[in-house]
Amino acid sequence: MFGKPISFVSKSPDGQKSAEIEAILKALFAANGAIGFFQDMAVLGSVYGFVDCLVRPGEEIIERISSSSQTLSPGSRKAGDLEDVLQSAETIGLELIEAPRALPVLDENDYKKIRYYVQHFYQKKNSLSKKNSFLSRIFSGGKRSSNSRQIVAVTEISSDVAYQRYEDKQLVEQAQLPWGFLPVVHIQNIAQPYYYEGLSDVEPLIPLQDELNTRLSDRASRITFQSFKMYLGKGIEGFEDKPISPGRMWYTDNPEATIEEFGGDASTPSEGLHIAEIREALDKASGVTPVVAGVLKNKLGNLTSAVALRLTLMGMLSKNERKKFTYNEGLKRICRMVLAMLDTANIYKTSEMDREVDIVFPSPLPENMMEKLKEAQIKKELGVPTEQVLRELGYEATRES
Repeated sequence: MFGKPISFVSKSPDGQKSAEIEAILKALFAANGAIGFFQDMAVLGSVYGFVDCLVRPGEEIIERISSSSQTLSPGSRKAGDLEDVLQSAETIGLELIEAPRALPVLDENDYKKIRYYVQHFYQKKNSLSKKNSFLSRIFSGGKRSSNSRQIVAVTEISSDVAYQRYEDKQLVEQAQLPWGFLPVVHIQNIAQPYYYEGLSDVEPLIPLQDELNTRLSDRASRITFQSFKMYLGKGIEGFEDKPISPGRMWYTDNPEATIEEFGGDASTPSEGLHIAEIREALDKASGVTPVVAGVLKNKLGNLTSAVALRLTLMGMLSKNERKKFTYNEGLKRICRMVLAMLDTANIYKTSEMDREVDIVFPSPLPENMMEKLKEAQIKKELGVPTEQVLRELGYEATRES
C-alpha cells in the first residue's frame, strides 16, 4: 500500500494557502521519516490490527502557546514567513504507539470515542544503573552487566484537556492541552464493527503457519531417519563385511545371488498434497498469492493488459482498497490535528475548510508509461485541471504566483 510515495492535496479555496498547506504537510511527514513512517504504520497495523499515532508538538510550539504576548491575526503573516512555519511543522513529532503498551479508555456509550489514552513502557536512560555501580561490581566478582543503562517505567496519561507523565510512579511532567481534542489518531488496519481493534493480517495466519511447520518438521524427521538406502544381499559370501561406496562392485560364482535395494525417501503423495493445500490456504487468507510475490510456477497466459493483471491480483487489490480507506481517514485526521495546533499557536492560521485534504495513493500495479501519458492528454482535453493530471502522473505541480 505504501510501496510508492503518496501525496497530499489541500482542499482550501485559497490557491496560495492551498500550496502552503501542502508544503507544510510535506515538511511534517518528511521530518518524521517520509515513506518510512507510512511503512512502519502499515506494518504495525498489519500485525496488531490497528495502530495509534500520537501527535507531539515541538518546544517552539509550546513556547508560542504559553507566551500570551505573541499574537497573530489571520491576515498579519508575511509571505516570507513560510520558512519559519515549515521549521515549526518539522518540530511536531508523529509517534506510532505499539499496541502492547497502549491502554485506551473508551467512552461507555461510544466505543469509537477515546476519553483517555494511557501508555506504559520501559525506557532506557543515558545514565548508568545503580545496580551496575563500582561497589556492586566488586561484590559480584568484577562482572559487568551487558545492560548497564538505567531503565525507568514510564506511564503517560493524555486527555483532551491535560497531560501527565510518570517515571517509576513519580509525577515528572504535567501540562494543560489547549487544543480541545485528544492528540491521538486511531487507525484500524481493516474495519471491524463494534470493536476498537481492527482485523489483523497476521493473526489468521498463525494456526495455518503452525500446521505447516508441524508437517514440514514431520517430513524433515522422516527424511533424516529413513532416507538412507539399505541393501539385502543373497548368496554372496561375506556380504556384510563388504564396504558400500561409489564404484564398488561385488562378484560371486553363485548364479542365484541377488542384491535388493530398499529404504530411501519414498514418495508420499498424500503428505505433499496436504502441505500444498496448507500453503494455498495461507495464500487465500493473506491475499498475497505466489504471483504477487513474483513466483511463477505455471503458464499464466498474457498478463500485459491491465484487465488481466487486475483479475489475477483481485484478492490483493480488494484487500488493499479496504485498508486504504481506513489509513486514508487516519492520515486526514493527523493533518487536521497538525494544522489545528499551528493555528492555536498563532504560527499559521487556518479555518476548518482549509484543514480538509485529499490523499492520493498511487496504483500498486505496474503501468505502461505511454498509456498513462495518453490518458493524461485525454483528461486534459476534457477539462481536468493540469495540477491534478500532473499529480496523477507522479509529478509535483507548481502553482504560478
